[in-house]
Amino acid sequence: MKLTLLAASTAFLLSGCVIYVDGKSGNIDWGDRDLTHDTRQLSLAISDLATLDVLAGAGSLVIAGDSTVDTIEVTAEVYHHDTADIRFSLEAQGDTAFLVATFDNSSYGSNNPYMDVTVRMPQDLLLKVDDGSGNIEIRNVYGDIEVEDGSGSMDITDVGNLTIDDGSGSITVNGSNGNVVIDDGSGGILVENVRGEVTIDDGSGDIEVRDVGKLTIIESGSGSVKS
Repeated sequence: MKLTLLAASTAFLLSGCVIYVDGKSGNIDWGDRDLTHDTRQLSLAISDLATLDVLAGAGSLVIAGDSTVDTIEVTAEVYHHDTADIRFSLEAQGDTAFLVATFDNSSYGSNNPYMDVTVRMPQDLLLKVDDGSGNIEIRNVYGDIEVEDGSGSMDITDVGNLTIDDGSGSITVNGSNGNVVIDDGSGGILVENVRGEVTIDDGSGDIEVRDVGKLTIIESGSGSVKS
């Protein structure tokens, strides 16, 4: 799902409290690569929320479900040139929480800004992720999960029903109590310990599947298939 970028919010929302904390900051100087580093945090009480919808740009994304929390808690390590470019917000609209963690301007040649984001959330929320580039890690989320990813590796552990639409990068899925559907452009795929059916449509890269309820390969492109 493509989302309209939302303005960063530091206000109290009707459906919950959003807190912004501007933490440590400083310049990161790697020769001609000069980025400023900020740590930012947001939180939102789930109240009547059913879904977390995430729009992320460049950088790593880690999402962990936690049975002990009733809030969505987000920490971002932001590496940027201009604070005006940063889009970092968490807002409730209806029964959905929208997290935006990206930049208005991300084209600086080889010196692009990026944001490493960590999310802790209740385990039973539905989860939708639209990610640009960078590694993704998702674990212990048992609501239905949909991931649309441009590039970067993906490591998903102990989840419910899972649907992945991936451009490039390796995919590892270990543990699902539902069904897993993967539409992949390129990169190796490893899927194991899935209670339901695994369906894979793959462009290129090796595929290895073991200990699943059922396996359907729509297309395997180039690369070996082992099950």
